[in-house]
Amino acid sequence: MESLWVFCFVLISQALAYKTYYMDENCGKTLNLDTYFRLQASRKSSLSSGLNCSVDIFATSKKLGGSARVHARLLSINMPFSTPVSGCDRVKLELHDGIRNKTLITPKNGLCGDSLYNSYSYVTVNDNFMTFTLTTNPSPQIGTFDAIITNFHQLEDPNDACLNGWWRCGNDRCVDPSTKCNTFDNCGDNTDETYEKCKPTMYFYENCGQEIHVYDAVHLKLKRSGSSLIPNTVCDNIVVSHSKSSGVGAPAQVYAHFRSINLQQKVSGNCTAARLDVFDGLRNKKRISGSEGLCGTSLQTVDYTTDQDNFMPIEFTTDGSNQVGSFEITLTNFHTGECLAGEFRCRNGRCVDSTVQCDGYQNCGDNSDNVSELCSVIAGLAAGAIVAIVLSAIFFVIFLPICIIVVMGRRRRNRYSGI
Repeated sequence: MESLWVFCFVLISQALAYKTYYMDENCGKTLNLDTYFRLQASRKSSLSSGLNCSVDIFATSKKLGGSARVHARLLSINMPFSTPVSGCDRVKLELHDGIRNKTLITPKNGLCGDSLYNSYSYVTVNDNFMTFTLTTNPSPQIGTFDAIITNFHQLEDPNDACLNGWWRCGNDRCVDPSTKCNTFDNCGDNTDETYEKCKPTMYFYENCGQEIHVYDAVHLKLKRSGSSLIPNTVCDNIVVSHSKSSGVGAPAQVYAHFRSINLQQKVSGNCTAARLDVFDGLRNKKRISGSEGLCGTSLQTVDYTTDQDNFMPIEFTTDGSNQVGSFEITLTNFHTGECLAGEFRCRNGRCVDSTVQCDGYQNCGDNSDNVSELCSVIAGLAAGAIVAIVLSAIFFVIFLPICIIVVMGRRRRNRYSGI
């Protein structure tokens, strides 16, 4: 019950928090960026022929002085790519830094295709303007891109505080507090999604080469939408588990539970078309998922834990074929030994954050965080709290105004009766 209400609250908050703009509907316009918004090529999958569309994004300063900057985080690109020689001659996306002295910050041949780029995160340095330019050749094209655009300011001195009540990222950027736990990397280092008590859903393809920090739990899926895999790619996410106290309990570890997997089956005993590999440790990296890789639709082992340190690298590789697939992993921070305040002791002796209890996910490794007796008690308490809130709301909305009207009416009658 509690999880349902929290889920609904998060969905409503996210829906109200940002707006989605479409380039082909805003050609030649300037979009004001107060906090963050989403930018896509078009509402449709088709793009107009002979398109030459530019959109300026202006990061408003408000009380932040002149330090506002633009951060563009590309979530996906799916636009035609011709050949390595001709490059993006059918559809091309370019990003420029600045409005007066425009500087190209994307590759000189532009962005297109569906490959993963080494730089999928772009920021302005010249000023608080970033220009998106989308061009197509004379023939109609199919394709789109998806980006999250964030207003931030950079702290020059680590001892400084963010202005105007904004939230401080791990990379000393300051962003609006509404960016926390919205499933998007607004900070540029994911700290707005993986800070303590967030429990976000994150996406593997959007975090290639990045660290995923786990304070309590993270739900990791391959893609935000769709099931097409990007061919000829190697994408790795490095999962980092954080200790809550250096002096109590054993060091933090990572527990990965595969909720589902749907990839091409093995060929001659090995995963060749698409494969996942799970490793223990960062310095002395040890493969713990087997030499043949993980693929198919079922796994002999669905649980993996680290023993060497608090790092779990996960690597996903595809060959050149066109294929579809998906997977979902629950990542949990745990330790053994003495549990701290705010933690739950699993039956297997692991200590996990108490907020993961009864969330329907496997966080302990023995499912003791989801036992029916415990969850019934928690659900009952949550239901009681919800009923109390609803009754209080009814009282304030309906009965309190009635009481006020009755009291005011009596005062008026008393006043007239004394005349």
